[in-house]
Amino acid sequence: MPNIQVNGTTLYYETHGSGAPIVFIHGHLSTHHMFEPQIEYFSQRAQVIVLDLRGYGNSGKLNVEVEDIIDTQCKDLNELLDKLNLAKVTLVGCSSGSLLAQKFAAYSPDKVNALVLVDSYFFGPYGTKSSLWKFFEACSWISYYLPAEFFLRSLRVTYNRWVPAYSILRDELFHKRPTESIKQRMALLKIDVDSNSSRLRMPILCVAGKQSEWFVKQMNRAAETFACAQKAVIDDAIYPSHLCQPQEFNRILLNFMIDQRIFRVEKQWG
Repeated sequence: MPNIQVNGTTLYYETHGSGAPIVFIHGHLSTHHMFEPQIEYFSQRAQVIVLDLRGYGNSGKLNVEVEDIIDTQCKDLNELLDKLNLAKVTLVGCSSGSLLAQKFAAYSPDKVNALVLVDSYFFGPYGTKSSLWKFFEACSWISYYLPAEFFLRSLRVTYNRWVPAYSILRDELFHKRPTESIKQRMALLKIDVDSNSSRLRMPILCVAGKQSEWFVKQMNRAAETFACAQKAVIDDAIYPSHLCQPQEFNRILLNFMIDQRIFRVEKQWG
């Protein structure tokens, strides 16, 4: 699949299938590969678009100032949609990818049919002002430069019940870009998560894994601030819940899109 020139950089993207367009936006330290089960499932029913954000995977470098990264990535996405002639899409963002999806939707609501926010954080730690927390955050950045093998054992223990999730996350470890990942993390620390919430008027689905209590609490609080929000909790799942229980997540997303009349199909489609 191609790399495309947009907004002064190159973006790696893939398109699969045809029909109603769904754009999946990966989280921090990940790439488009984190949506492999969704690509396989939804490409039989829709046009699936996945990409590597600027600074990740096979896309270009984060060649902008830290405070401009999120806005620049939103502009990248906007140009990509224009070049693909996609007037309106459903955005599915996971973790920090959901923050970018919210910001994009707040500034370009005419281009978004619906938002799906998976294992997202809406309140703190990104809103925290604690100097101590910021100190420990900065100290943790050294871990970005440690070899992938350093994390494999803990990853295997954490995801021993969710082998597909482990397999994809393990592969993502070997494709990290440490310096740019730190810049992205710094940009996420600066984002004002709450400011976009009241501006979102499109249908929103918030999803979290039941085993991740923090994400569930975040989701419950956030759903109260959105004008048109639904919630879904996936049993026996942690972050990323769409990889721990891909069949259940795919069913939830499919039904949501049918309910919003984005898909005009029968619900018994499996």
